[in-house]
Amino acid sequence: MFYFTPPRNIEDAILDTNVLREYRSEFPEQRFAHEETMPSKHPLYFRDHIIVCLHADDTSPTIGLRNFVMPLRASSFRRHELPTIIFVTDLCYIQREWDMLSTFPDIYILNGSPINPYNLKLISIHDCRQCVIMSTVDRGNLDTYLVDKSSVLCALTIRQIQMKRVGLLSQYSLTGRGRVNQYITGTKVLRQNWINTLTTLTIDSNVQYVEQGHTDEVDLQFFLTTPFASGIVSIGTAFADSVLDCILSCAYYNVNAVNLLRNILVGGIDVELEDILAEGKRFTQCKSSEMFQKRKRARVALVAICNLIPDIDTRSDPVTFSLLFCKSLEYHRMVVMGIYRLLDVLLKRDPNWKGNQSINDQKRIVIYYPPYDYHMDRTDMVYVMQHSHLEDD
Repeated sequence: MFYFTPPRNIEDAILDTNVLREYRSEFPEQRFAHEETMPSKHPLYFRDHIIVCLHADDTSPTIGLRNFVMPLRASSFRRHELPTIIFVTDLCYIQREWDMLSTFPDIYILNGSPINPYNLKLISIHDCRQCVIMSTVDRGNLDTYLVDKSSVLCALTIRQIQMKRVGLLSQYSLTGRGRVNQYITGTKVLRQNWINTLTTLTIDSNVQYVEQGHTDEVDLQFFLTTPFASGIVSIGTAFADSVLDCILSCAYYNVNAVNLLRNILVGGIDVELEDILAEGKRFTQCKSSEMFQKRKRARVALVAICNLIPDIDTRSDPVTFSLLFCKSLEYHRMVVMGIYRLLDVLLKRDPNWKGNQSINDQKRIVIYYPPYDYHMDRTDMVYVMQHSHLEDD
């Protein structure tokens, strides 16, 4: 069900800030020599990881961090796909929850305040996959404007450390390929090095302080605001407690909604396992073939179209959605569900679009199950349903 590692002592998961500080101050050649001569008990550089900025202290109630970690350690992932998780919080708090986290691999702790930008830079926040902001210290505040104070301050701190970069932007970088081909496009553009953030809020109206650029949305309901609907768009995201209330009422009238959320969010956890965990039991290691068979369940993935059809050239040989659907099912055993298209590509094909309109080059939009004759673009990415573990893995 979930990836397991023998229980670790919390001391083995604590990041040494002095070692990280020394590593950051060295030149690349010195870093290589440092890694060879003085190997560290934990990684010195992080990339594509998940940072959890947790505002808590020794008096804060536990919130069940195991429920946060379990979906990220589900066995439907391959081992190399598991992102490293770093909790930036008070050590006294996380010690009380460590018993439930010690059996999950690649989890580390940075003892310090998440509002301190230097702590976030030590763990390479610019290269993280996602930064999640949570708080338990302000929940008892009677002033509604101050209930989410810590979360808002942390979100604004992260925005301040975002740096602008000038670089070459091409179709290859937009479709997820790391290297940029400077011969394909010679134009330099100003790229924003955005940090994807997810901020949890108790009061819906406090979203205006997290995303201060949307001043015209102050009077809108939370689910109509840009931060809520932005998904992984670079302006950041927000998640309010009222969303959980909506899900709870939906689950009350439709039991299938619970099963859907259980499989999508927590990696296929079933009712029996929930009952066992509720009794205080811990995860144990199991290598039976029967358990391994349960790992072969479907999951949703986002794939670049150039990976499904490597020799694609939509200019000379147009590719339709029906062709992509059949090719993916035949060669990759994947079911294509929708297209994740660049907004400028979509608008330029609109006959009513005016060419002088400014567009965010990196913003995308989801097209769910388009018509069978819908033409694809080489920069498209697609949502697919795939096997988590194929026979040749």
